[in-house]
Order: sequence, then structure tokens, then C-alpha cells
Amino acid sequence: MKPGQSALVWTLALASVAHAQTADSTEYGKERSYPWIAHSSLDVFYLHTPAEPGRPFPYQASLYQGFTIQSLSFAWFHIGLRSRETYVYGFEDPYREPMVLKLQGSVEILPDLAYASLGGNIPLLAGKLSVEDTLPLYQALNGYDPFPSPDFLSPQALQIAVFGRYAWANWTAMAGSAYVRETLFRGLPGASFYPAAYFDLFGRAIFQGAAARHRIDVRASLYGDEENADRIPAHLEGNLYQLRYEWLKSLRKVGWQLGAGAAGKPPDRNRRIMLKSDLVAAARDENLQRAYGEAALTWVPSPGILWRLHVLPKAIFSWNGEQSGYEAETGISVGLKVWEYHRVRATGTVLMGALDGKQYLGFGIHAEFAFRHLGVQDLDDGPEPAEGG
Repeated sequence: MKPGQSALVWTLALASVAHAQTADSTEYGKERSYPWIAHSSLDVFYLHTPAEPGRPFPYQASLYQGFTIQSLSFAWFHIGLRSRETYVYGFEDPYREPMVLKLQGSVEILPDLAYASLGGNIPLLAGKLSVEDTLPLYQALNGYDPFPSPDFLSPQALQIAVFGRYAWANWTAMAGSAYVRETLFRGLPGASFYPAAYFDLFGRAIFQGAAARHRIDVRASLYGDEENADRIPAHLEGNLYQLRYEWLKSLRKVGWQLGAGAAGKPPDRNRRIMLKSDLVAAARDENLQRAYGEAALTWVPSPGILWRLHVLPKAIFSWNGEQSGYEAETGISVGLKVWEYHRVRATGTVLMGALDGKQYLGFGIHAEFAFRHLGVQDLDDGPEPAEGG
């Protein structure tokens, strides 16, 4: 999922549970307290690629602790603390962010129709890199990367989102927009820069048919200039366009999900590589196009357990034919209801792919625990495809 999507998904999820929980939350809260969720998660991803002498394989790891409270019937607030470490090829040492503070608030503007969200991340302990790491850092931030969370290297400093939803008959329409500004990257003293800010425009249409549900998603991420610490433009990032269709059907304890999508990113303009010396033009444009399919099978043998198997094959290519490859992700998830209200979820994934003739194999683990007060429902609607990076 693209970083800018999180505000919209967050707002949508909170909105979807607000009215379902109003009676329980209001009555119970008068006597005791407001509903809240304590969320803990761990993410680890290891990528086995053609080895470079004396260098470890790429990896990333993240530990997150968050707390969400519905302080009013129409407002929600979230605070979290993340510690993460990322290594990409070319780094002398891993890039570490020991402590990043996340703050976010969401509010219902019009009951069950319009919502807004404001938040961002504040690096309390920023990471450092050597001069030799500048080029691989820039390539990791701007080129295609199989990492599931490439934004680990550059958290969002500001995220403003608005979202609307309207339902009639068998149709539900949703649309939103978000502005995302990345944090100032301080890897090198005197050579800091801002990755490109962007606007996310999002739309979704859902049709509930007699036999199955159909869902269409469209998204456009419109990038601005990348700038150095003095706000001097370095290059203009190519925009990102995404289209996705899903067919969903459930029967008793089993659910099926089939879909297909594509992500296209035109060439950047005035691409420059940020070095400590003068800016140097890149040899080629590294933006890649992706077309993918998806399939998922969900099984709920009892109200307290859910199993999900997903497959995500992907074709990767450039318009000029300089780069091409493929990628396939397979994963299995289990969700458990613990002590009536609380949730545990774990996902294991295997990633196989090749790009420009170089094969890679990745392994990922995601584990989370949500301790809920007043039985607030899940804050997401299931794993999203690892697309849009």
C-alpha cells in the first residue's frame, strides 16, 4: 500500500465502525470510559538476492506500539511509537531510526458522509549515513524495490486527508484526497533533502450483486518537486496511476476473492541524483510499470478464528524494454479472537521474483495484537496488495 493511502483507509475504517458501535460505546462510556485500542505489531522482511562480497542481504524490521481512543462520538485520536531498521544494497551500515513518534486525528464532518484526518511522524532519534550511502539511498527511495514498505527510509511528516462516502440501493461510492509531505532526510550533515511531496486522489465503487460483490478502485498520486534542505528543486517525480478490480463472494464459512490491477508511472522529469557534490544526471529512468492479478481464499471454521491464503503474481516492465521481470507473493494469515473482544493476527509471506535477469527470494512476517476496550471492531479490512511502491 502506498503511504498516502493510510490516512484514507484509516478514516474509512473508523467511519465504518462508528455507527455500528454507537449504542454500545455511548451507554458503556457514561459509566466507565471512552472506547480505546492498544495496538502492537512486529514486521520483519528478509530479501535473498545475488550477493555482493562482504555485504549482508537486504532486510527491514519494525516494531510499533500504538494507542487509539474515541474521545468523542465523532472524533478519534491515535498516538504511536515506531522503531525500525533497514538495509539496502550499497549501504555501509544499516539505516536505523530508533524512535519515530506518530500522531493522527480523525473527525466526522458530516454524519456517515464526510470525514477528515490530520497526522504525521516526528523522528525523535534520526538515523545517519555515510557519504558513500547517498547514491544507494536515493535509488532505494525512487527506484522499484521489492520491499513491502519502502517508506521505511522516509516517514511522512505531514498527512492531511478528506474522505466522503455515499450509499444508495446496491451501490456504495467513496472518494477522497490526501496531501503527504515526507520528513526532511538528515542522513548527511549539510546535505539533507526532502523526498517529493504528493497528492493522493482516491475513488472506489462497490456493487453488491445477487451472487457476489464487485469493487473497483482508482488512484492517482501526483508528485511535486524533490527538494534539498534549502527547498531548491532537484527533480520532478513521475506521477503514479493505479487501477484495480475485485470480485468477492462468500458462502457460509468460505470466501473467495479474485482480482486484477495495474500501476503505471511515467518517466520522471529532470531526474537528478542527490550527491554531496554537484547534482549528476542519472543514466536512465528507473520508473517501472506493473500489472498484477490476485486471488485469496478465506475460511472461518468458527467465530473465533479466520484463515486466509493469498497469491499475488505480478509482471514488471518498462515502456522502452530496458527492464523487465516478474514477482509472485504467496502468504497465509491467521486471525484469532482472544478474550471475546481482542484480536491477534499473524501473516507469513514468501516473495519470488526477478528483475533485469537477477533473481530474488524474500520472506516476511507480520504479527499484531490489538487489545480492545468496549469491543471496537477491526481498524482495517484485510491485507492489501503490496502494490503502488
